[in-house]
Amino acid sequence: MKSIIRFFLSIVFISISAVVLGQEKSPEAPLLIQPKEGADQSREKIYEEFEEFVRVLKEVQDKYVDEIKLDTILTNAYRGMLSGLDPYSQYFSPEELEDLKVETEGEFEGLGIEVIVKEGLLTVITPIVDSPAFKAGILVGDRIIKIDGDSTENMSIREAIKKLRGKIGTKITLTVVHEGDINPVDITIERAKIHVNSIRGAHMVDNEYKIGYLAVTNFQENTVKDMDDAIQTMMKKGMQGLILDLRFNPGGLLNVAVEMVDKFLDKGVIVSTKGRDKTQNYVYQAHKKGTYPNFPIAVLVNNGSASASEIVAGAIKDHRRGLLVGIRTFGKGSVQSLIPVEDGKAALKLTTARYYTPRGICIHEKGIEPDIKVPLTLTETKALHEHMSAANINTKESEPGDKDKEAVLKGTISQEKEKPAYIDIQLERAKDVLKGIEVYAKKRPAL
Repeated sequence: MKSIIRFFLSIVFISISAVVLGQEKSPEAPLLIQPKEGADQSREKIYEEFEEFVRVLKEVQDKYVDEIKLDTILTNAYRGMLSGLDPYSQYFSPEELEDLKVETEGEFEGLGIEVIVKEGLLTVITPIVDSPAFKAGILVGDRIIKIDGDSTENMSIREAIKKLRGKIGTKITLTVVHEGDINPVDITIERAKIHVNSIRGAHMVDNEYKIGYLAVTNFQENTVKDMDDAIQTMMKKGMQGLILDLRFNPGGLLNVAVEMVDKFLDKGVIVSTKGRDKTQNYVYQAHKKGTYPNFPIAVLVNNGSASASEIVAGAIKDHRRGLLVGIRTFGKGSVQSLIPVEDGKAALKLTTARYYTPRGICIHEKGIEPDIKVPLTLTETKALHEHMSAANINTKESEPGDKDKEAVLKGTISQEKEKPAYIDIQLERAKDVLKGIEVYAKKRPAL
């Protein structure tokens, strides 16, 4: 027992290096986990707490009806400890850590949804556009109450993810309650390989006013390069204004979001992070080099716009670089650090800081209100899903012989069944905003 106590105490005083997902490593010394100066707990009290923990551990190991390995008990203890903090802090076993690495590369197998446990309920942050879940009708804010008939009550996030994943081609039935509805519905989804194209649908949506459109579905390593290719192509066509669509964007890499904003701002704060430890305090600044011309921007957002997409939306709004159109964003303004444990074989994903917009506003659990609100009913939201699912958006290369061999992103809508043309009222409102800005600019007398 004494050896186990010594083992846990060594964890308390060990020096660890926290690597923030998508954030540059801090030049400062690694974070030293130790009791803060002036803390109420004395060293003796800490020993007492660990002795009690070990006693409980021994009782479980010796008297539980089934024999349980020590590793299993400890893993469950880690999971329980982190689950009580917030929906984003998690323990990753070696197998789960490997899955996490695969997911950040933009290709994985499953349904294509981001989920958290919110108020004890398994809740969808957002379905990934073009994923099986999106096409099947899973909506932002859906509460998943059953998975293949099994209740999700008191189910941990890792247990849920394990059930949601499976072999390509296998089916799963989710019983969900849509936000604003009371009746549960069963939705059957076939698992598939999810390849996330972070940039989609780049094209001119109004040739008369030269308005371009670009959707960003998440933030990966190549996102800014792909965005730059698409915008440069539209600028060659005379683009005078841009609609940046961040709807259903759950986020991604912090440094990529910062790099994207830097393309639209030539100076000032993009975002700042603040935590209990000074190593988590950082201010990201915009630079003039590589900044796009000062064309008008309208940013489409909804309650599926979270994390990194909120960094982009918040910076553009605070600097008055553009107008936000749609509904309030999700409100995920926290930074998770990936902290290696067990000699790097496992890891803790721990919330260590929060985001702050250029004006110093923390949007965590609050979200960002758009400048122009365009709410959708549940029926209109479902129709938007159907329209975006039917768009069959792909990334294609230019035809052979094109001078610059640029990557052109096109959206084509299947014409199998003739239906009334869908009108995306949020997109239409964004177009009207940019048209109004251009008309005003032309009529404004020169000073």
